[in-house]
Amino acid sequence: MFFWVARMIIAGYEYRGELPFRNVYYTGIVRDKQGRKMSKSLGNSPDPIDLMKIYGADGVRVGMLLSSSAGNDLLFDESLCEQGRNFANKIWNAFRLVKSWEEKIDDKLAQSDSSKVSVQWMENKFNHVLAELNDDYDKFRISEALMKTYKLVWDDFCSWYLEMVKPSYGTSMDKTTFEATVSIFENILKVLHPFMPFLTEEIWQLMREREAGKGSICIASWPIPKSTDESILQAFDYFSEMVIGVRNIRKE
Repeated sequence: MFFWVARMIIAGYEYRGELPFRNVYYTGIVRDKQGRKMSKSLGNSPDPIDLMKIYGADGVRVGMLLSSSAGNDLLFDESLCEQGRNFANKIWNAFRLVKSWEEKIDDKLAQSDSSKVSVQWMENKFNHVLAELNDDYDKFRISEALMKTYKLVWDDFCSWYLEMVKPSYGTSMDKTTFEATVSIFENILKVLHPFMPFLTEEIWQLMREREAGKGSICIASWPIPKSTDESILQAFDYFSEMVIGVRNIRKE
C-alpha cells in the first residue's frame, strides 16, 4: 500500500507539479464468516458481479458500508447486500409516491398549517443532519455518515415527513408543499449520491426536466447548511414520542 501511495505522489509531482493528495483512507479487510481473508485459492470469495446482478451495485455498496466501521475488518454476510437493496427500494418507492402527487396539484389550494409545520421540521432536520455529515466527512467517518444518511431517509423523510404531508385519498395537493417536498428530496439525493450514484442519478433525471449536458447530479452543488431552529426539532421529538406511545397502546 505504501509503495502505491508513494508512486502516486511521485507521479503527481512529475506530471502535475503538485502534491496529488494529503490524506489516505485505509479500509478494513472483508473476511468470511470464519474470519478468514477472502481469496480465490480458498474459494470463499463471492463473485461481485453476481452480487450486483441480484442486489444492484448500490445495494451491495451500501450493505457493506453500513456494517463496516472505520478501519475495522468486516465479516461478509450476503444479508448485508439484501439490506442495501431494501434501502434502494425504499428510496425508489418514495420517489414514486412524490411523483404521483404531481398529477393532483391544485394551484388554487392553500397550504395547510400542518403541511407548513411539516415542511419546516423536515428542512430543519435536514440542515441539522447535514452539519453532522460535513463533520463526519472532514474526519473520514464514512460509515457513520452513511448511517446518519440512512436514518434521515428511512426514518425522517419516508416514515414521518411523507406521511405527514401526504394528501388524503382522493384529495388534491397544494403546489407549495409539493415544490418544497421536491426540493427536500433533491437535497437528500445529493447527500446520498456518494454512496448510491446509480440510483440517485436515475431519480435525479426523472424528478425534473434537466438541461441537456448540464443536468447530472454528479456536478450538482453540495447542499450548504443553514441555521437550525432547535425548538422545532425538540417539539417534533415530543410529538413523535406521543405518537409512538399511542401506537404501542393500540397494539397492546
